[in-house]
Parts: sequence; C-alpha cells; structure tokens
Amino acid sequence: MAHLKKQTSILVSIVLLFFCCNIGCGKKESGTQQTTQHAASIKLEGEMPSVHKKSMVDAEIEKNKKLLESDPNDAKIHYNLGLLYYEKGMLDESLTAYKKASELNPAMVEPLVGQGNILNKKGKPDEAISLFQKAIDVDSHYAEAYEGLGLVYIHKKQEEDATKSFQKAIGLNPGLVNSRYNLGILYAKKAQFNEAIAEWTKALEINPQKTEIYYNLGIAYTKINKFDDAISVWQKALTIRPDMATFHYNIGLAYKEKGDFDTAETSLNKTLEVDPDFVDVHKVLEEVYRAKGMLGDADREGEIYKSKSSPHH
Repeated sequence: MAHLKKQTSILVSIVLLFFCCNIGCGKKESGTQQTTQHAASIKLEGEMPSVHKKSMVDAEIEKNKKLLESDPNDAKIHYNLGLLYYEKGMLDESLTAYKKASELNPAMVEPLVGQGNILNKKGKPDEAISLFQKAIDVDSHYAEAYEGLGLVYIHKKQEEDATKSFQKAIGLNPGLVNSRYNLGILYAKKAQFNEAIAEWTKALEINPQKTEIYYNLGIAYTKINKFDDAISVWQKALTIRPDMATFHYNIGLAYKEKGDFDTAETSLNKTLEVDPDFVDVHKVLEEVYRAKGMLGDADREGEIYKSKSSPHH
C-alpha cells in the first residue's frame, strides 16, 4: 500500500507534466469540428515519422508563401502559416502570421485564439486573456477560446476560474479532449476523483490513443480503492503502448495491494523486461517475495535496490 500511496501522491506532478505538454494545444479531437488548431506534442502510436512530418510542414509553408505572392491580403493563408509555424515551434513567426490574419480579418476568431495560446506559452498571461476575451466578443460560442482561458488561468493559479472555463468549453463542444483532460486534473487536485474519472473516461471515448489519460485514470481509481478498474485501464493502455514500463509497474502494485502476489510478481518482472533500470521495482519485488516466504529472493532484490538506488551508482 505504501508504494501505491507513493504513486498516487505524485498524481498532480505527473499530470501537470503532461498538462504542460498540452499548453497552447487546441487540437480539435472530435470529428465534427471544422478546423485544426495546434497539434498535441504528445507522441502517439501510429503517427507519421517525424522526419516525414517535418518535410510535409516545410512543403506546406512554402506552398502558402507562394500563395501569398499572388494574394498577400488573404487572411486565411496567413492563418494557415501561423498554424504551420507553430508546428515547427517557430512561435514568433507564428504570432506574426496570426496577427496579420487578424489585421486583415478582425472577425476571424481562430487567429485570435492562436495568438492567445502563443502568448500564454511565452509567459504573458494577461495579454493572452485579452486575446481570448476578444475572441469571445467575436464569437461567444467558440469553445476553444474558453479552453485557452482555462489554460491561462492554470498558469495564474486561478483554478476555480480555470474549472469554469473548461466546463464552458465542454458545454459548447463536448468533443474537446484537452478541456476534459485538464478539467480532470483540476478535479483530481481537489480529491474529486469520481468527477475526474468521469471526465477522463469521456476523453478516452473521444480519443482512446492518449496514454497519459489512462495513467491518470488508473491512479484515480486506486484513490477510491477500485483496483480492478485501475488494472483494467492500465492493461488497455498496454495494448496501445506495450513498451510503457510504468503501466506494468502500476499493475504490479495494484495486484500486490489485492494480495495476488503471483500476478504482482509477473507484472513487476515484465516491468524490468521493458525497462531494466526501473529501480523501484526491486524494492516492491522484495516485499512481494517476503510476503510469499521466498526470503532468499527477497534479500537479493533488496540488495539490488540498495545498490542501484545508491547515489554513487
């Protein structure tokens, strides 16, 4: 139980790490949405190789630059360039393109949101809020503007405002996975695990490929002592990413908590097959072997743990 508590105690730090990967990300997850904002930086199974993706982005940038030569006042082309520059991490160029699109077409809401997302990433939350509010003034039903506000409020540690913004975004567009994901984080931080579970479950219905959601969903289940549900969630994640040692490890912890030491041992050893340097596994294996009366094996794992966790290792 101690190790599961250790795992659940780091829920917030882990999810915030993933959250930071999504800041400024307004990728539309639902098939009913009309345009694509910024692509998520989490790498998913089945994505095109990064080299090919990079070359395609470069080609699209050149294509849109040529289009501007014949029509320099086309706001949509400038907006598209903003998207493409963002893909390459060229935030200044992206911001310039978005600003030009807004200058040419002030009624176009997408580049306002794009600017807000970039300013948020650049650590200018108040300027970002101003852009998102302007976008809402243009179109009060544009869900991504509220999602952007939610991300800014997270930065500003205004979590109640962030919660309301994500709820508003979801109310307008139930298919926004990132809003549901981040709303789940906020609920989890307040120990509202049933609410977090509901948001993350819905997010996975929309996009079942986001493995970070499986991780957090499983942790939330352990917090309400639903270890079988946690195991099921992590096992499903392993069908997507069998190379994720953390899922094997967490499954082992859950089985240990259930008193199923044989299955726990199997999962923990699988963790080491995937990641031989996963040091904490040895400590848990020591406990499992002691519970099974295999004292020699327990001593061996304890020594391995001490050796590998030594600061001089």
